[in-house]
Amino acid sequence: MKFLPLAFLLFVALGYSQPADSLKSKINLRTDSLHTFKNDSLAVPDSLKEKGAAKADSLIPIYQMPLYNFSGFIDRHTIDYTDYRYTGDLLKNFSFSYTRDFGFIGQPNETLLYGLGFNGISYFQDGVLQNNRLSNSLDLNDMQSEFIDSIEVIPLTRGFLYGPYNNPAAVNFLSRDFISAKPYSRIKYYQGPDGEALIDVLFNEHVYKKINISFDITNRKYDSSYVNSAFSQWAAKVRLKYFMSDNVNLIAGYDFVHSNVGLNGGVNYDSTLKLNSTYFSLYQNTAPVYFPFKNLNTKFHHFNLRLLGNFWKGSKTDLTLYYYYDQSDLNQTQDSVFYKSTGKNKIFGAAFREDYGWDIFNLNLNSNFESGNIRYYSLSSSYFNYYPVTYRRFTLSAVASAELLDSTLVPSVYYKYTNASGSLYSAALNGAYSGAGADITYRYTNEIKFYAGFSSYKTGYGTSAVNSMELSMKYSSDNISAGIKYFKMSSLTLPDSYSFLSYEPYYSDLSGIGLNLNCTIWKLDLETVASFYRDPSVSSDFYLLPKINFTGGIYYKDSSLFNSNLNLKAGFVFYFNGRQKYINDLEVNDNWKLDFTAAGEIHKTAIVYFTWENLFDRQYYLIPYYPMPQRGIRFGIAWVLFN
Repeated sequence: MKFLPLAFLLFVALGYSQPADSLKSKINLRTDSLHTFKNDSLAVPDSLKEKGAAKADSLIPIYQMPLYNFSGFIDRHTIDYTDYRYTGDLLKNFSFSYTRDFGFIGQPNETLLYGLGFNGISYFQDGVLQNNRLSNSLDLNDMQSEFIDSIEVIPLTRGFLYGPYNNPAAVNFLSRDFISAKPYSRIKYYQGPDGEALIDVLFNEHVYKKINISFDITNRKYDSSYVNSAFSQWAAKVRLKYFMSDNVNLIAGYDFVHSNVGLNGGVNYDSTLKLNSTYFSLYQNTAPVYFPFKNLNTKFHHFNLRLLGNFWKGSKTDLTLYYYYDQSDLNQTQDSVFYKSTGKNKIFGAAFREDYGWDIFNLNLNSNFESGNIRYYSLSSSYFNYYPVTYRRFTLSAVASAELLDSTLVPSVYYKYTNASGSLYSAALNGAYSGAGADITYRYTNEIKFYAGFSSYKTGYGTSAVNSMELSMKYSSDNISAGIKYFKMSSLTLPDSYSFLSYEPYYSDLSGIGLNLNCTIWKLDLETVASFYRDPSVSSDFYLLPKINFTGGIYYKDSSLFNSNLNLKAGFVFYFNGRQKYINDLEVNDNWKLDFTAAGEIHKTAIVYFTWENLFDRQYYLIPYYPMPQRGIRFGIAWVLFN
């Protein structure tokens, strides 16, 4: 793994910069279909912008559609100027996002949306569910960040509509999809404390008039700070797009991930207290850990074949056939204790979407069929368990909407039918069950928009129907963007799962308010995101959620530096999390940290990153007993080159 800095220097030494407007001149294309959407986005994605007019004698590419026009979007420009290590960090731009962070690089952190984490969120890539079917969750370390074009966060009331599982929340990662007349390549590299490093190579080329190929290869690693906290990962994506005609495009894709991470369980509090405090501290990396010989090895191969079509006027078709193979191995040896568990998933499926618009009316159909074979083994020095599961799921959802008053008012109604057989959970529903809901968007003025929605559905984990409600208002102008959201869920039950944590929330009722404010005064930007949760009623004695979660940054932004060759965004970011209560009366008190971060784009070709984390070297537990990382510096560069 020592090759990373050397490889980076080699790439930089051989490369040369790309002219600022070169991508615009590479090929003339039809406007990206996403650009036509009226959305209530966090920011409009770069790829949603117009790509140019099509040549008369050329084929017209077909681009993918988001799951819902009025979702919140985190665009590529926002991503490029966000301080992030991995994909999970990108969701912090959303007001109801919170990460239960282990503090060590590459750990299977639990990202929460609307207070929901493992078992509560469906993660999609281009409309196809990516969750591990055994755990019904996704480690966002396994989602390559540099191949993401934009992130779609679907309103809570609609989250259950998509995919084979009726999880309440849903996130859709839209992949980069562009055509380059000349070979396009981009390299990103960063380096941090304790041997942390990433190198990512993205390549795109139009190899023939009707064929475009792209791939992304990522290598991440972290040597170690505390005992058994090392991490290494290889990941790759390959996409081959064939332009059969103006009305039919075919995309073949392959995703690969192989990672290994040490799961040390955090600092062994009892053992540390017994040692001489002169030499050992809870926050020193020499402190003993709970599991010095426990690790997780993950590997998956994902294959898919996708058809995008415009078969008649007003229609858009998206059909994906996929095969997923996932394997995770959890190994532990400690003294005379031996434990190993293996989970294997083999999933065959088809996801179908059809959008049809006629005059002011629109009908959206989503269907998914999936057949899976899951094998789970657990072995120790005293027992052996084997759990085979074969299941089938069929879902069909329909959304009908109308654009009234010149699209000022858009009411929608939706319904989903699910038929399931076989399940990992003994209390899960089999057979047929359904859900329904309605929402409305209202554009009061060009600056002010409202959203209101309600839905009731079954998740398959219990007999009670989940009731979800969301209300939001957004104001947008040249210098100010502000929003407020309120959500409420009732009768929600989440099952025990194959989880890396020893607890799982059982909310029967949860509500919260989310706020965001972006304000520009002269060359100063204020960006804030906050969430406030009402004390949830639970069936056990822990909350797991901070009642208050706040992120605020003040930045200096200037695109005119060095004769407009440097676009700089630099400033301080303040993070605050409220008190959290865990099992056995464990608590994490209010905590905060301050970072300095800077990102500068040079000649619209290279972006240089610099972050000074935890400036005051604060020491506290993120969660018991995982310490906040020490003060450190991380830097990197993303460069378009070799064109």
